[in-house]
Order: sequence, then C-alpha cells, then structure tokens
Amino acid sequence: MKGIRNRVSPQVLILLGVIVLVVLLFSIMSPGYLSPKNISNILLQASATTIAAAGMTLVITAGWIDLSVGSVINFSMVVALAASGVRSASSGDSNAGTYFIVIGIALAAGAVNALLIQFLKVHPLLVTLGTLTLYRGLALHFTNAGNWAADGPIQALGRSQVLGIPGPVITALVVVIAADFVLRKTVLGRYIVAIGGSERSAHETALPIKRVRVAVYAISALCAGIAGIIIVGRIGTLQSSLGEGYEFTVITAVIVGGTSLFGGKGSVVGAALGAVLLVLIDNGLNRVDASIYIYDVVRGAVLVAAVLLDSSVTERLRRLQEKRQHRKAREAAAAT
Repeated sequence: MKGIRNRVSPQVLILLGVIVLVVLLFSIMSPGYLSPKNISNILLQASATTIAAAGMTLVITAGWIDLSVGSVINFSMVVALAASGVRSASSGDSNAGTYFIVIGIALAAGAVNALLIQFLKVHPLLVTLGTLTLYRGLALHFTNAGNWAADGPIQALGRSQVLGIPGPVITALVVVIAADFVLRKTVLGRYIVAIGGSERSAHETALPIKRVRVAVYAISALCAGIAGIIIVGRIGTLQSSLGEGYEFTVITAVIVGGTSLFGGKGSVVGAALGAVLLVLIDNGLNRVDASIYIYDVVRGAVLVAAVLLDSSVTERLRRLQEKRQHRKAREAAAAT
C-alpha cells in the first residue's frame, strides 16, 4: 500500500476524485451518461488526446514545451496521403505504406523542432510556435486549404475492434504503458526528470541534453502522428482544420494530470486521466445541451485550476524539502 502511494502523486489522486464527481454530476443530469455505449464513446474520443498527451508529458517533464503537435498531425497526414495519390476529397486511396510515411514524417518533424531549438538557442516556446505555423502552412498549401479523402487502409486503426474493445482505446493503453515505462524505468526517463529539475545542473554533470531533446521531441511528434491516424481514420476525411488548436487540449490534459509546468515532475498516467476528464466534461455538456460557448470556459477554468494546484503543490514540496534540510543540518551540528 505504501508503494502505491509513493507511485501515485497527490495531483493524480485529486484528479481521480474530480473525475468521480464529474461522472456523478452528469449521471444525475443525464440518466444515460453511464451507459456502456456512452462510456465506450468517451474512451474512444479520449484515445487520440491520450496518445498525444503521453508524448507531451515527456517534453514538459524535461522543462520544455511543444506547441506544434496539432500542426504535426496535419502535416504528416497530408504528406502521407499525398504519397498515396490522394489529391482531393473525392479521389485517391490510402495504402498500408501510408502508416509508415505518417510515422516517418512525424519523427522528422519532431527532430527538426529539437535541432532548431539547439541551433537557434532560443526558448522552445518560440521555436515550436514558429514550426506550428510552418507545418500548418505547408499542409494548407499542399491541400489548397481543402479537405482530402482518407479511404482505404488508413481507416483500419481508427475503426478497428478487438474483442469488442475499440482499437484506438487499446492503442492508447499501449502507448501510455510504454511512455510511463520510459519515464519511470529507463535511463532516458531519469535524464528527462534531471534536466527538467535543473537544466543547468544537468549541463554541469555532462548529461546528454542534446540527444535527450531530440528523443523527447521525436517521441512527442510520433505520438501526435499516431493520434492523427486515429482521428483521420475515424472521420474518413482529412479536414483542412485537422489539429487546429489541438496543442492546447493536449497541454491542458498533461498539466491537469499532475505534470509540473516547471519541469522535473511528470505523470503519463495522470495525463491520460486528464484527457479522459476533458472528454467526460465535453460529453456531459453535450448531453445536457449546454451552449457551445461554455465549453472553452469550462476548459479554461480546469486549466487555471490545474496550474494553481501545480504551483501550490510545488511550493509546498519545496518548503518541506527546505525544512528537512534544515533539520538534518541541526542534527549534524548537534552530533558534532
């Protein structure tokens, strides 16, 4: 029991409580909210955001940020479908190779983000804000700001089922488990946490910051590419607005899930729960016929609350650490 408490952060426990309250609230307001069909729909809707949030967790834990994930989704899908011969909303078909092209383009886009940050030596916020515009501009140029068909094999993952469980949900679960393992059990994960805790100290101790940066941005973009495959596969069309504003949804899920915006502390499982919470709220508001204008208000309130909680917990932990250090210093002085 103690081991479980050590592995689960206070933010995640609070998040679980919030999820329970939201479910109870909407269950009262909408009797069919907890129906098996609606639960399956909620998990299916949350799967793409969960996958993208898993990759983003590694970036933010390292003390960086990636605003380009939505544009990476759009750009990688456009290039992959173009390579398959798609040129309009009514012509062209995907093939099995489309999956590999999406993954390759996404990885390359993530690596470019990391290399630009290193080469320009400016804050990742500015670089990824620039590539957000760059990748989206290229995608709109290729499609002439129109929709493209997404028929054939590209739909397989988004519409698949295994033993009655939607394929995207299984994919999201696998990605979360893999990303959580990387963050908690691997050398790369330890490097990510150390760099996020203090990049200056990481530099002084000769940690491979450049390689870690390339790795985490590539992983983040890879997860974005997989999320894009699921979104486009489910819809059956590559819309010109694909991924627009998606980065803020993903970042919100990550921060709500307990990952520190200041770096050094992250939770992939928390990010997944954050993604589910956002969909629970959207689904509930939709079922009670709430005004569409209230959605962003609720999302904004959730994000502000998460940031305030993160700041509060971080400050409390800092004070506890200082008290422990002072106590140890007094004990050492008394012993001498």
